[in-house]
Amino acid sequence: MQYLDGDLYWWNSDRESISVFDLSNSTLKKTILLKREGPNGVGSSLGFIVHNIDSIFIPNKSLEIKLINGNGRLINSYSYFNYSLYGTIVASMSRYSNMGLKIRDRIIFGLNPHNFPLEKLLNDTTLEDIPIYIDLNIKIGEVKDSPFRFDKKILEAEDVLGVVSTTNNENLLLLHQKSNLLYEFNYQNNSVKSLELNSLSINTFSNEYLNSNRSGSSIQENIRKKYKTAQNLGIMHDKYRGVIYRFGWPGEEVPININAMQFSNSPPYFVISIYDDQDYSLLQEFTLPRNTYLAHHYFVDENGLNLFPMHPDNPEFNEDEMVIHTFDFSSLKK
Repeated sequence: MQYLDGDLYWWNSDRESISVFDLSNSTLKKTILLKREGPNGVGSSLGFIVHNIDSIFIPNKSLEIKLINGNGRLINSYSYFNYSLYGTIVASMSRYSNMGLKIRDRIIFGLNPHNFPLEKLLNDTTLEDIPIYIDLNIKIGEVKDSPFRFDKKILEAEDVLGVVSTTNNENLLLLHQKSNLLYEFNYQNNSVKSLELNSLSINTFSNEYLNSNRSGSSIQENIRKKYKTAQNLGIMHDKYRGVIYRFGWPGEEVPININAMQFSNSPPYFVISIYDDQDYSLLQEFTLPRNTYLAHHYFVDENGLNLFPMHPDNPEFNEDEMVIHTFDFSSLKK
């Protein structure tokens, strides 16, 4: 999903469409149908990012990014085949903060292979060779390898290579999924720095899942191993209040009587850590009530951080309604 200029854009993967909601009057403004084939075909879509109502970029499974207008008409197509060294595909989804990101005239898409063991991809000699992001220059319609590269600090991290990402003005921010390691990459001077975020709750990172014999275990058993320890679910910048929101899973045992697949799709709760966007100091941290909010759905607008109390185990959940709760954390910076 994406918020832009008073509207909330929501991608429906099953119906292959983008719904546009006018938040000022809580109405459905329009629905953009994504055709797979034909003169306006975008292929098998993997999310979207909106530049404006008539410039919507759609990544697909064929190593392409399609550009359509607000009526679903195909305008252009961009290939990133030459930059996908491991056949990894880009997506643009709010889940795991994997949206395409805008900085000035470029849209940045992540190429990082979330399920690759980190040590099989990166070492002292390959750090400079592995493209992690691609940049799509909107003005000239050109795809290039992003200049961002990890430094050696990433080699100390746990588990897989996956990151969650957001922007902070001219900076690309990347938070490793299985550690407190944060990267800040400045697109003006191509400088990169790394630091450790503080947290009182998101600390039990482990390589137990990565090092386990996953081929000899069921999917349910593997998911239980994965959720025993901490992981970062997402990160988002709030330019209106000058803070960074971090969404984290602290780790806990998944009961045997619980469907682990369903648990993975909608963790019962999560932790929100709020940081100053200048020095990344921890301002506040709290755990949300159990079985209330969706862990992978959130957006920021002029009013605050918006969460959806639509967890499937929430007794007040109504699948025919979209409910949004807005939280204003302006007082944290005063």
